[in-house]
Amino acid sequence: NKYKKNWELDKLTKFLKIMNLLDVMRVMIGKILSLMLFSLLFFTCQKHSVYNEFIKRLQEEEPYIGFFATEKKCISDVNERYLKERRKFFFQIMRCKEDLEKFIEPFIEFCKSNHLLKENCENEWEKVLTILSYEMYANKPIFEYSTDRAIEHRNLVFAQYPNKKLKLDLFLPKHPIDKPVPCIICIHGGGWHVNRRIWFEPFAKYLAANGFAAVTIDYRKLPAVKIIDCVHDCKAAVRWVRANAGKYGIDANRIGALGASAGAHLVALLATTPNLPELEGNGGNPGISSEIQAAVGIATPVFNSEKNDWIRKEMGISADELKLISPYEHVSAQSAPILLIHGTADKTVDSQNSQDLYDKYKAYGVHAELKWIPDEDHGFYEGNDRAIKLATRFFKKQFIH
Repeated sequence: NKYKKNWELDKLTKFLKIMNLLDVMRVMIGKILSLMLFSLLFFTCQKHSVYNEFIKRLQEEEPYIGFFATEKKCISDVNERYLKERRKFFFQIMRCKEDLEKFIEPFIEFCKSNHLLKENCENEWEKVLTILSYEMYANKPIFEYSTDRAIEHRNLVFAQYPNKKLKLDLFLPKHPIDKPVPCIICIHGGGWHVNRRIWFEPFAKYLAANGFAAVTIDYRKLPAVKIIDCVHDCKAAVRWVRANAGKYGIDANRIGALGASAGAHLVALLATTPNLPELEGNGGNPGISSEIQAAVGIATPVFNSEKNDWIRKEMGISADELKLISPYEHVSAQSAPILLIHGTADKTVDSQNSQDLYDKYKAYGVHAELKWIPDEDHGFYEGNDRAIKLATRFFKKQFIH
C-alpha cells in the first residue's frame, strides 16, 4: 500500500506539473496572440495613415498633376474593385525607387480589361499616371553621405507658378571656405522625367562639408511640361539664390552650378545663356540676373543639331526650338568656365557630346576642362563620390584665388 500511495502521489505530482505547464503555455500563447493582434492593428493603422497622407499630397498637387480630374473624365465607374486596384497602385508608387513603368502599365491594363477606361482616353490616362508616378514615388539619394559640418534650411520656395510651387534645400557650411561664401546649385538628372532634389542631396552636402554653400532644387518635369520649362525653373533658382544672397551670407558674384545627365544639360545652358530673355521664364525674382560664374557637367547632352537631328524628331519640336535649348548652339565668349566629366563607354549620352562642347568653348577662347573616365558607362557618378570630388576641386580653382 505504501508503494501504491507513493506511485499515485508521484503520478498526481506529474499531472499537476503538466497542468501548470499547460497554463503557462496558455498564458504565453495568449500574450503572443495579443501582441500579434496589436501589431496587426498598429501596422493596419500605420498603413492607413500612410495612404491618407499620400492622398492628401496628391490632392495638394492636383493643380499640377490633374489626377482626380482625369479620373473623373476617363474612368466610367469608380467602383470598389477599381478603388482596391487604385490603392494597390498607389502603394506600389510609394514604395518604388525606380522602374515605375512596371506598375503603370498593369494598372492601365486592369482599367481596360474591366471596361473602365473610356474610349479615346488611354493616352491621357497614361500621361496623368506617369506624371503622378514621377512626382510621388519614393526617390532616394544618389549615394549615402552625411555630415555634421552643414546647416540645413529645408523646403524653401524659390519659384511659383499658377499650378505649382517649387522648393529647394539650402546647405550652408559651418566652416565657410570664404566670406561671403560661394554657392553651388545642384541640379539632378533623370532624363527630364524622374528624380527629385533628394537624389542630388549628397552632392550638396559634400560641397557644404568642403566650405561651399549648396542648394538642391526641384524642377518641373516631362511629360507635365516641356524641356524649356525645366530651363525656366533652373534660371529661377539662380535668381532666387542671388536675390537671397545677403540673407544667407552668400556671394552673389560667385554662383556655380553642377548637374548630371539631364541636369548637366540644364547646367550647361545656365553656363552658355546668361540672361537670355527667351529662357528666363516667369518663376520669380524678375530683373535679377540668372548668370552663373562656373559650371560642372557630368555626362552632358549638348544637343548639337548638326549631329543629333534625331533628338528634334523624337521630341517633336522644330529646329529653332532645339537650338534654343541647345548649350552647344549658345557657346560664346561670355560663357561661364566649365568642367565636363564623361565616361568613355557611355551608351546613354555619347561622349562626343562633351567633346563637341569642349571644342566649341576652346574655339571661343573660354576656359573649359574635359575629364574622361575610362571604360565607364553613363552612371559612373552614382553610388560614389568620384565626380563630386572632381567638381569640388574645380569650383575651388574658379572661386578661391
